[in-house]
Amino acid sequence: EDRGVRVVFNIREGELTRVESVVAESADGEELPRGITDDLPLVAGGPFDLRLYEAARDTLRMRLLERGYARAEVLAGSFVPRSPGAGAEVRYDIIAGPRARFGPIEVLGAQKVSPTVVRRMLTFRPGDVYRSSALLRSQRNLFSLDIFKHAEMRPQLDAEPDTIVPVLVQVNEGATHRVRVGVGLTTDEALNAEGRWASRNFLGGARSLEVRGRVSNVLANELSLLFPWAMSIEGGIYDDLSGSLGVDFVQPWIFGPLNTLGAGAVLERRSVPGVFVRTVRGGYLSFSRALGRGTTVTLGYRPEYTKLETEGDLLFCVNFVACEYEDIQLLRTPHWLAPVTLLFVRDHSNSLLAPTHGTILRLEAEHARPGWTGSEFAYTRALLDLSAYEDLVPGLVLAARIRAGGAWDGEAPDDGAGLGLHPQRRFFAGGANSVRGFAQYGLGPRVLTVDAADVLARPAGTVNGRPGGAGCTAQAINAGECNPGGLRRQDFEVRPVGGAALLEANLELRFPLYGEKLRAAAFVDAGQVWRSRPAGGWRSVLDDMVWSPGIGFRYFSAAGPIRVDIGYNTQGAIDLPVVTTEVCAVTPDGGCEPIEEGRTYDPAELRNTPRLRPLALPYTWNREAGFLDRLQLHISIGQAF
Repeated sequence: EDRGVRVVFNIREGELTRVESVVAESADGEELPRGITDDLPLVAGGPFDLRLYEAARDTLRMRLLERGYARAEVLAGSFVPRSPGAGAEVRYDIIAGPRARFGPIEVLGAQKVSPTVVRRMLTFRPGDVYRSSALLRSQRNLFSLDIFKHAEMRPQLDAEPDTIVPVLVQVNEGATHRVRVGVGLTTDEALNAEGRWASRNFLGGARSLEVRGRVSNVLANELSLLFPWAMSIEGGIYDDLSGSLGVDFVQPWIFGPLNTLGAGAVLERRSVPGVFVRTVRGGYLSFSRALGRGTTVTLGYRPEYTKLETEGDLLFCVNFVACEYEDIQLLRTPHWLAPVTLLFVRDHSNSLLAPTHGTILRLEAEHARPGWTGSEFAYTRALLDLSAYEDLVPGLVLAARIRAGGAWDGEAPDDGAGLGLHPQRRFFAGGANSVRGFAQYGLGPRVLTVDAADVLARPAGTVNGRPGGAGCTAQAINAGECNPGGLRRQDFEVRPVGGAALLEANLELRFPLYGEKLRAAAFVDAGQVWRSRPAGGWRSVLDDMVWSPGIGFRYFSAAGPIRVDIGYNTQGAIDLPVVTTEVCAVTPDGGCEPIEEGRTYDPAELRNTPRLRPLALPYTWNREAGFLDRLQLHISIGQAF
């Protein structure tokens, strides 16, 4: 047609051919190892599928290679009669050959890294029974050192005698040292920069040493003045220079090639505007063991000397549920959090950035106890994260995840026994990788804060074009009897406080949208955080869950999938507790005197004090939220899970 050619295939399927029999026998009369011919992909009675026909031959050969028969061969043959309805007869002739063992090991290409180190990372030794899986595991071990660009295992099958298989290990080394730097600008950390220096053969032995540093809040005040509509800088201690300095050391071989020893130290000052400033001096020691393909278990110890700071006692009360003076002083005083940790990871997915098949399981557990681990707080914390992916048809992927956690608090120090579970070990939900109908940490227990002098004491209604307040008297505010029900959402700051139990579930259908790089997703998220472990069984748990449907778009760039998600918050009106401060009366000399009973004060005469005051009546949150108010936008890099 025109200058092209149109090709048409006319297909007549005919009658389905089924397998009449499958025979797998030794071609030389030798007895085969037990179980070699069991459970083959091609079975009698099933369709004669050529893919299964080849897979059965490969299965037989791989089983023999795993039993030590390094030179095994499997010859496949089939007979399909012409008569209609007749079944196919399939036969596999197995030539096992002699059982072999690994012979001498020769290493080529190792220059900066000693050949002894390469041999030490192998999972086989001369004299071991030949197994193909040992070659694969050894290759993965060499790649895990992060210094080899190429690693190849070459069994020398032509060597004599035929019961010995020498192995040639070919490696190509990469750069020994690596330096990386980066600069960024964000709304909550202003100008920031980071740098990393890594040695991948530190003191020989393929040991790894990495030194990393980061600085943030650079020019925070200046940028907040230039771009007040864009920056979320809040001033005060949150604007001060922050950053971290850390060092990580990895010993890749410890009592065997499957074991890794890690150690590190960190100094950090982290600022989360409007929430807290966290100062940490600490380190860690870990021991990891590879259990199989993509499966590792790590036992660690992570002591941290930490303290928390906020602007005023009010934020300590709402962010950390620490409203008692003793608890606030405890959090402001440096103290030790020193848990023993256990981490199990099994990654059987087929891709790091965008899996389409397989599962990822992650189990985390922490335990801290005064005296035993050196921690000043006792707690136990566990978290399960399971993701599964299935390629339904080419391009259409169904992804699911469940995430559940629980924490049990022990006794705090004597001067802070009412604090309960330490704020840094609580669970939070909501955000781009959680329930996407909510902002970061926006789901679960929350507390509202409101300005006492400027909002609660301001008359109700509209005054000079300015929205009114609650119209409460100074005496009602200080007694906690002010009713905040008439205020607007904008008058409050909502603060997440976290909890001791977490449950999240995500279901996402990923599909192509345009070309190879632009894809879309439809999702449903659900989750909840509880202050304490929920009582009442699964029905009570499901009733508390908040659901969030949404849609998203992904652009597959060189840096990974750039993701835009829009989630919808289905949670209706909910009563949230309100915390404010007491007020005092401003004196002519600028001082502050207590509120007198029976006296009427103008709001301009009042000033907030550091004394906290929870209000007796809650505020109904989301009572007038419209459709657009319930939408939450997230922009990030990488899949949600």
